[in-house]
Amino acid sequence: MTSEYALVIFDCDGTLVDSQGGIARVLNLALEEAGLPTVSHAQAGAIVGLSLDQAALALLPEASAEQRQQVVDAYRRIYRTMADDKLLQHPLFPGVRETLEQLKSAGVTLAVATGKSMAGMQRTIAEHHLEGLFTLVKTADCAPSKPHPGMVQQILDATLIPAALTLMVGDTTFDMDMGRAAGVDTCAFPSGCHPQELLERCRPTHWIAEIPQVLSLKPVRG
Repeated sequence: MTSEYALVIFDCDGTLVDSQGGIARVLNLALEEAGLPTVSHAQAGAIVGLSLDQAALALLPEASAEQRQQVVDAYRRIYRTMADDKLLQHPLFPGVRETLEQLKSAGVTLAVATGKSMAGMQRTIAEHHLEGLFTLVKTADCAPSKPHPGMVQQILDATLIPAALTLMVGDTTFDMDMGRAAGVDTCAFPSGCHPQELLERCRPTHWIAEIPQVLSLKPVRG
C-alpha cells in the first residue's frame, strides 16, 4: 500500500537517522570545551530539531551570548571533524530507504525540513546514498528555526501541492508544531528525543512506531 499524500516532508535527526547519541556526544564535548556543565542524554534529546542557535538558547538560558556562541562554534567544528574521521555513527532507522524509494516510485513528492545546516544535511544524504530521493531540502539556513512554519511553507510554495495533501513526519514537538502551524497533517514517530506524553500534547494527525507505516497513511482532509 502507498500513502495517499501527494507530498511527504521528513525531519532528519531522530526521524530518518538515529542520531541522538551522536548529537549528545558532540554537544557534551562542546560544553566541556566552553567550560560549562555537560548534559544528560535526555536533555540533549530535548533540543534535537532546533537550529544550533536556538538549541543553545534553550539549553543555556543563563549563559552569556558569548558562551552560547562558543558552544555553537565548538559544536560545528567538533561535529565536522568527527564526521570526517568516521567517528559518528548515524544509521538510518529500519525501513527508511525502502520507504523513501517506494514513495518516490509511486509519484509522491519527498522533502526534508530539518534543523541541521545545509552542509550537514547534504553530508547525511551522501553518507546514506539518498541522492535523488528528495525534491526539496530545507534547513536552518533557509528559514527560522522550528517550530516556525517557514520551512514547510517554503516547500508548499515551491511544489504548489495543497496543504491538505501534505504530511509532516517527525519525532519532536517542534516538528508537530511546525506542521500544524503550516496547516498540514502531522505524523509523530516517537523515536526517543521527545517522550510520547509530550508529543501527545501536540495532537498529531497520525502516530507510527516505524517509518514504513507512513506508506499506509491517508489525509484526513481533502
